[in-house]
Amino acid sequence: MISARFFQGIENFNNYIEIRRSVFCDELKHCEDTLTDKYDQFAFNVVAYDNNEAIGTGRLLFKDGRYIIDKICVLKEYRGNNISDLIIRMLIRKAVTIGAEEIYTNLDKKYKSIFGKIGFKEVNIDQDGNLIMVKTGDVGGHCCQ
Repeated sequence: MISARFFQGIENFNNYIEIRRSVFCDELKHCEDTLTDKYDQFAFNVVAYDNNEAIGTGRLLFKDGRYIIDKICVLKEYRGNNISDLIIRMLIRKAVTIGAEEIYTNLDKKYKSIFGKIGFKEVNIDQDGNLIMVKTGDVGGHCCQ
C-alpha cells in the first residue's frame, strides 16, 4: 500500500537522503554535494512509502520570499505509478496551508509535463537553462491521473 508522510527539518533525514542519493547520484550522476544544503534544516519533506519502504521524496522550502518545491525524486522501479504526482500535490497543499499564494519550482525542461498537469505555468528560464514554473493556489482536480 502506498502512503506518504511529512517530516520537517532533519527528522527522518536518512529516509529521504538515501532516495536522493539513489536517484541524483547513483542514477543521474550528480555530485554528492548537491544532496543537501542549509535549507534541509527547516524544509518540509514528503516521503512516499510502499508498505514501509521509502520510495520517493520531495521538499518544500521558503527562500528569497518564495515557497519552492524541489528535490522531487522517485526510485526507478516505482516510476510511472504517479508517485511524483502524489508528492508534488502534498507539497502544494502544505505550502497553501502555511500561507503560500504562489509555489515555485525550478527544473529541467524534460519534467515540465509532470508539473504542468498539476497546474504549474512556465515563468522563465534561469541562467543554467532550467525552467522556472509557478502554481497559484491550492491543488484541484484529481490526484494521480
